[in-house]
Amino acid sequence: MEKIKLKDIYLGENDGKKEAIYRTDFERYFIDIDDNYEKLKIDKYFLVLGRKGSGKTYLGQYIKKMSASDPMHFCEVSSYKDFKFQELIQLKSGDITPNEYYEIWRWLLLLDIGKQSLGDNGIPDCEAKDKLTSFFDANYNSTEIDAKKIVEVTKKQQVRGGLLKSFVDVSGGEKLEEGSYLDYIDDLESVVFDVLSHSESRYTVVYDELDDRFRDDEYYRHSIISLLKAADNINLKALESRVKAKIIILLRTDIFSIFNDPDLNKIKRVNTLRIDWGARVAVSSPLIGMVISKAKKSSFLMSALSDEEVFRNLFPQDINRINPERYILERSFFRPRDVITILNLIIEKYPNSDYFGWKSFLDVKKEYSEYLLDEIRNEMYGHYGDDEIDSIFKLLKNYNKHFVAYKKLKEYMGKNQFHYKDLDLEKMLIGLLKFNAIGNKWYNEYKRKQYYTWAHRDEKADLDLDKTMVIHLGLREALSM
Repeated sequence: MEKIKLKDIYLGENDGKKEAIYRTDFERYFIDIDDNYEKLKIDKYFLVLGRKGSGKTYLGQYIKKMSASDPMHFCEVSSYKDFKFQELIQLKSGDITPNEYYEIWRWLLLLDIGKQSLGDNGIPDCEAKDKLTSFFDANYNSTEIDAKKIVEVTKKQQVRGGLLKSFVDVSGGEKLEEGSYLDYIDDLESVVFDVLSHSESRYTVVYDELDDRFRDDEYYRHSIISLLKAADNINLKALESRVKAKIIILLRTDIFSIFNDPDLNKIKRVNTLRIDWGARVAVSSPLIGMVISKAKKSSFLMSALSDEEVFRNLFPQDINRINPERYILERSFFRPRDVITILNLIIEKYPNSDYFGWKSFLDVKKEYSEYLLDEIRNEMYGHYGDDEIDSIFKLLKNYNKHFVAYKKLKEYMGKNQFHYKDLDLEKMLIGLLKFNAIGNKWYNEYKRKQYYTWAHRDEKADLDLDKTMVIHLGLREALSM
């Protein structure tokens, strides 16, 4: 058959948001590992959890893209990438912690759904629609506003909410009734749901990038807990009112795991979907299937081949006597982002090659390793201080061993204490296991077999300091090992 060049294969970007912008037909390449797109159409599901790089943003962008082909579906992805959660402090209500931000999130969510309804020309003119339009005009001069603008106006304690209660003749010079958003939140909810009751359309707001300014502090934790509860409440209200409105929240698994609230346990059990790419080191891994599927969609020539033929064409060689699927997956955290990154590095370096060869994997090994280290550092950011993260990686780099015994590492650190002042070694090693930089290794005498424990392959994994610690294969070049 005619050979296809690597440059002709489109595997996507390692950033779902950018991919949706760069590629107008990105939805063709979307791989929905657990049918989460279809499951999100089920009423009860609204929270999507996944690790950083697992495809949450891609899913959100896919939902929006698919809604564009349905004139009866209005969908927006609301980014909180640059949102400062401390801004909400002045707007918290008198609720007991951690619910003190519940009402301001309810306000923001209602305004987002209200904006969408006013963009729906299919809703007939009615009193509620006129009230909501007047409210937006009086407070924001537009419906083209984001959360930062809403918070800015709301903090002034001059919300013109009288319009929600009854009509005011503004042209006659009457003073608009003003007050705190808390004075009008029930009126806003009543008016928004009244508008929605006149519609047959679907309305979806997807909340994404809530982790960009993540800090494991009280402001952030209580804010997101309040958001989840407010979303749950509004989604239930929509179902009870028989209107087709839904809030969907995309959140990192490691962030959700730090929340401790009995109501969230119910949301976790009843309302949550997970993006999980498995832990199989085999050709049958969904991640290898993703590569095959994208390659077939990229090339008419490849689309005619079986999956096995595509794989053997693309990966015909072992890498240092390791089969290609094992080499790729064991250097990943079992996330699409990792697999796409290592293969895109090869495509950039060898665009005219016919396949991903052993030499190309070795050539990009260091660059890929540095990417993976940056990913871990970014994921740990917010959970730990910058100095702590710097110190633990400096220690591992200077100790310079693939396999690490805790007692020997502690002894080494003690001899070089000047470099690692105030480093809580046990705490940071537990953190490194949680974020997959290290695992545990041990030998089972009875089975005469070596075993490894990794957090990305077993979410219940705990660090055992009596067992040998092992540095992740993908990180060794970045740590100069």
